[in-house]
Amino acid sequence: MIAFNLLPHREALRQFKQDQFNASVALTLILGGATALAIYGSLRYSIAAQQDNIAVLEQEIRLYEAQIIEIQGVKTHIDALLARQNAFEDIQADRNSPVRLLSELANILPPGVALSKLAQKGQEITLEGTAQTNENLSQFLDKLGEGGPWFSRPELLFSEAQHVNPGGKLPVKAFKFSVKVAFIAAQAVSAAALPSIAASAATPSGAPKV
Repeated sequence: MIAFNLLPHREALRQFKQDQFNASVALTLILGGATALAIYGSLRYSIAAQQDNIAVLEQEIRLYEAQIIEIQGVKTHIDALLARQNAFEDIQADRNSPVRLLSELANILPPGVALSKLAQKGQEITLEGTAQTNENLSQFLDKLGEGGPWFSRPELLFSEAQHVNPGGKLPVKAFKFSVKVAFIAAQAVSAAALPSIAASAATPSGAPKV
């Protein structure tokens, strides 16, 4: 006996495929949503971690800024102390400069030369006096030029012959002169090169008459 299937099999097959498609779409949406949620959660965790790191860094920056301010205060205090020390050293050097000047002049003054006037303006010294001969005056200028770290650039301003009458004796010929020379202040000379000022000033030889 022949059997006939009178059911709408094409419609059933179409419905079955439609159901499979709908299930696939739903599954895809579910998987996509889960993936999106996972990515979103990971991003939120990363952002929170970065925010924590930023907060820690900001705290460290504030600590370093406070330390920098403290260091700047210490540096300012040190600079002030150094400035006071330099000012004190300059005062000490300026106080010793006249003694050093007279001592050095006494050491280099040759026989036959006498000083009668000394004037100082800054580092420039003007010396006036008399020399028995031109040779004595030349020797004095040479010694000024070789005055080590204390004297430099000696310059003869004028020299003229004249007759003097020392001690009521017969007039003798002498040369009146004026010399300009640079005197280096004590603070510009190395402390290692400074001998005892008191010792050198206590035993001058041939000290000029100033």
